[in-house]
Amino acid sequence: MLIKEFINQTNKNQMISTILKYYKVGNVKIKMKNMKDHAHYEVEDGVLLLSTKYKIIKKSQIKEFLITIIHETYHAMDAKKYGWKKFKDMYEMEMNLQVQLGNDEYKDNKFEIAAEDFGQKNWKKWYNKFKKEGLF
Repeated sequence: MLIKEFINQTNKNQMISTILKYYKVGNVKIKMKNMKDHAHYEVEDGVLLLSTKYKIIKKSQIKEFLITIIHETYHAMDAKKYGWKKFKDMYEMEMNLQVQLGNDEYKDNKFEIAAEDFGQKNWKKWYNKFKKEGLF
């Protein structure tokens, strides 16, 4: 029996849709963009950008993919919680503060830390769910 090495576009989209709906941000628009990361959330537009580089992902990339999608979903949750304009202002203030402190504006940003922690804590749950459903 051959192991599925790749996750097809349909299954990948189903995973993303399921995660967004579960966290009640199912109204997020999805667009494709040429970029190096799996995904990026644009707060002001409510758009989850997915990389054209990862239309199909390898089985070895599932963990990284899920963490990234859950991380970006967390940003969408914050935007919904605070309102996109307020969240964007809060995020930018945090970036500026980190620069003033001589820290990395991204790595030391409390919103990025929270989103990454959320992704790290929740990816395994989704991995097990999607594996059980036969999506990979």
